[in-house]
Amino acid sequence: MKDKDISDVSLKIAVYCSAAESLPEAWVEAAAQLGCWIGNAGATLVYGGVDVGLMRVLARSVKLSGNGRIIGVVPMLRSDKASPLNDVEIPAEGLADRKVNMYLMSDVFVVLPGGYGTLDEMMSTLAYLNFNDIHGKKILVYNPDGVYDALISQFRQMIDFVLMQPRSLERLTVLDKMDDITEILAKQKQLMTEHDQK
Repeated sequence: MKDKDISDVSLKIAVYCSAAESLPEAWVEAAAQLGCWIGNAGATLVYGGVDVGLMRVLARSVKLSGNGRIIGVVPMLRSDKASPLNDVEIPAEGLADRKVNMYLMSDVFVVLPGGYGTLDEMMSTLAYLNFNDIHGKKILVYNPDGVYDALISQFRQMIDFVLMQPRSLERLTVLDKMDDITEILAKQKQLMTEHDQK
């Protein structure tokens, strides 16, 4: 088990994404771009911690760029697939425990293309932030090729049927370009730096 010290003051970015292989090259490049930004910014990647799919791409890109840090929150059932690139490895009893760990330690959340696991993480994070009325933590949704268009339409339909309040979605920012996501992350990092200097 690796060092569990997570007390550094760098911006901690939780990333939810696919474990699938053979995804569109543009999606893989965007994940690599995000990982490079995290590394070059000296920020911390908080992710599922296993060496598969877009998670592997993220971790490799962080390691190849600057001095970013990697925290992998790995379910015990997947411990055999843990990435060797994790600087800190936190064992989780299961998916629910993994999500709670990621909520509590992260400053901002980025959702890349993914399947039902990624949707579960995004929805649980949105529910957690809204239920606890936590302000200042954003969920940035990367939406290449309209992969999440149907989900956003579903949210709007739920609002039309008064099943959700419009303000419930204020924490979600849906973006088509990774450059826009890294620009928001840079602003978040700057705000953290200014706050720490006061």
